[in-house]
Amino acid sequence: MFLEQQLVVLCIIGALVFGIRAVLLSSKRMRLLVPAVALLVLAIYELSMNQWEKSVRAPIRLDLFLEIPLIAIFIVWGLLALIFSVQKKT
Repeated sequence: MFLEQQLVVLCIIGALVFGIRAVLLSSKRMRLLVPAVALLVLAIYELSMNQWEKSVRAPIRLDLFLEIPLIAIFIVWGLLALIFSVQKKT
């Protein structure tokens, strides 16, 4: 599996997890919706760039230098939002 395919799978899984948790959570929903939507947008962008790569002769993907850190930031953001959204029932 290529790096681009792994990025798309990672983005979609992260978006699904954060999106489902945001739907189930009544408060603090925006903390999880922002990374879910951002990861979904990044997955769509990567899929469109995959189509673009096939149309040119020698694609040089410099955008990955920005895309990979953005994916990491939004996944960490979502994980922190998941951790802090757990409500203690005591």
